Amino acid sequence: MDVLKSLWSMKGYSVGVQKVSSSKDVIRVLKATSVDSLNVILLDDEADFNLLMMITREPLARKYSWLALGDVDPIVEGDFRLNLPIDNLMTFASLHTMNASNTIMEKVVVMEVYSLAKDLPYISRVLAEWYGRGPLKLPLDGWSERRTNLTGLHLRCQEPFIYVSERNDQLKVDLLGGYMPGTSSGHSKKSWDSPVRSPSRPPRRYTCRLPPDYKWGSLENGQWNGLMKEMVSGRADVVVTSLDHNSARAKDVDFAMGLRKVGYRMVTRRPGLMDETWTSFTSELLPTAWAGTMAFVILAPPCLVFCSRLSPTETEKVSFKDAYILAIGAFAIQGSWLDVRSLSTRIVFITIFLATLVVYAHYTSALVSLLTVASTSVGFSSLQSLLEDGSYQFGFMSGTSLEDEFRNARQPIIREVWQQLIAPYPENLAVSDRAGVKKVIQGRYVYMMEENIYRSMFPNQCDTQLLRGQYFTTETGFAVPKGSPLKEIFDNQLMRMRDGGVLSRSWKRWQPPPPLCTAPPVVALNLHHLFTAFLLLLLGVVAALVFLPCEKLHWNFVGKEKAQKSGLSKPALAALPPAETRLRPGPLGGVWHSGGSASARAPAMPEDPDPTSTAYPAFQGATYGFT
Repeated sequence: MDVLKSLWSMKGYSVGVQKVSSSKDVIRVLKATSVDSLNVILLDDEADFNLLMMITREPLARKYSWLALGDVDPIVEGDFRLNLPIDNLMTFASLHTMNASNTIMEKVVVMEVYSLAKDLPYISRVLAEWYGRGPLKLPLDGWSERRTNLTGLHLRCQEPFIYVSERNDQLKVDLLGGYMPGTSSGHSKKSWDSPVRSPSRPPRRYTCRLPPDYKWGSLENGQWNGLMKEMVSGRADVVVTSLDHNSARAKDVDFAMGLRKVGYRMVTRRPGLMDETWTSFTSELLPTAWAGTMAFVILAPPCLVFCSRLSPTETEKVSFKDAYILAIGAFAIQGSWLDVRSLSTRIVFITIFLATLVVYAHYTSALVSLLTVASTSVGFSSLQSLLEDGSYQFGFMSGTSLEDEFRNARQPIIREVWQQLIAPYPENLAVSDRAGVKKVIQGRYVYMMEENIYRSMFPNQCDTQLLRGQYFTTETGFAVPKGSPLKEIFDNQLMRMRDGGVLSRSWKRWQPPPPLCTAPPVVALNLHHLFTAFLLLLLGVVAALVFLPCEKLHWNFVGKEKAQKSGLSKPALAALPPAETRLRPGPLGGVWHSGGSASARAPAMPEDPDPTSTAYPAFQGATYGFT
């Protein structure tokens, strides 16, 4: 009563006294008071202990702070079994009498009592002692910072994806992640061992097992699978792994403080040296560049013919056949026998050669680079460009948070990826990260996975690479059931580890070494690389053999008759100069003459209807002359 009077005299405090006889009366009073109030109960007889026992079983009463005045021994010794979980807000104050130097002294012992589980004994801890003089100094830290002694608690943990021992018939495993050098899974194991172990106390017991379906936890028809199913069904007390934090999971579990911020990146096959059989000689230019080149070859020759025919100063009347031969030959850096005179025709002529020179230079340089240096670019670097490419399949591990992120995405690009690349092809989802990376190596498949897991599982994987873009960045760490008091305890311990640098040192320690992949050496060309070139050569030979009989038929029915009408009979054709004395195009656009002397002339022949024919007498020059 003296304490109540003292509080009453202090400003800012209000004191109310209520007589209650049942827990219903207590709940009625609590509903009318603030949650910040301190509720005091006097433990004087057995009825008071029974009332307190009923109060501790009320969920609403657990949200309020309590001070029980009286002997605490009947509670600690188990005569009255109160519901005092590890996060209870009940404080006990008992009066003790002691004899010191023949002097009887009284003191008030303030202590807290809690139990780790209903079937475990109480754990009591003295908070302060007061001898009636001076202020009562109580600890200022919260209950989660004080109640770290979890001796006797047996935790059921779920751990599917850090290194574990071989599972038994009940899917139980031992955590080995902390003892596997070179893997980031050791970071999760180290972070787990630190809160549950203490040098001054025996280690807490825990049993870890794998989820039956080996999944992290995603919603399927409104029901959780994997780790999340084990948690919400009450078969697990904690998830010991890097479980991604997201809003859907946060509705059913509580996440401890994140161990690390992680993100997801796309894994692709590392391009090799001309590893595509059909496109080894066409991948040097993009499809749009090839289309532009074909359009130029088709449209430029008519322009040349048009200018040569209409220009009044042009003496070289170019035919369509010669114009197309000129354009195609220019791509092979060949000269021309045409001798154009007008300015407009020369502009078109020079344009054809300059354009083909630029295309030839770019193509040759790209081909040389492809043969000597392996490119690391796959043609896309984001989900948007992956969709635009359209030649790759896309997937990730089924039963993970990614499945929920893509299925329920609000961003248009993420929703399009789900609708076009994932939903129609459920077989693209992998059962594990190793299976997904294997599909990447085997074909045109892109796999998305968490970056740190990739670096841990595939430290020396030189056949694949991570693209730069990062998606779904989030915190990752332990998880406990909704409303579990373990969350606050883990949060406080992990925060101490973070502030003390333990987490960062652990992260650096368990990072895998950098990959030892070196640039591939220059490889010798084989049939695989030159298959396209040999195929084109074969097609050319086949085309020549097909057109040869057609030419014979054309000569027998059309060409021979035309030659006779022009006065070139078969004997006259046989009398033409040898091939070595005819006009041949030179390498710089001029013509060379070989055989005979400067005074040598071809025998008289009828007038050739084609003035550019090699049989025309006016074009016979001196030996090796250049015109």
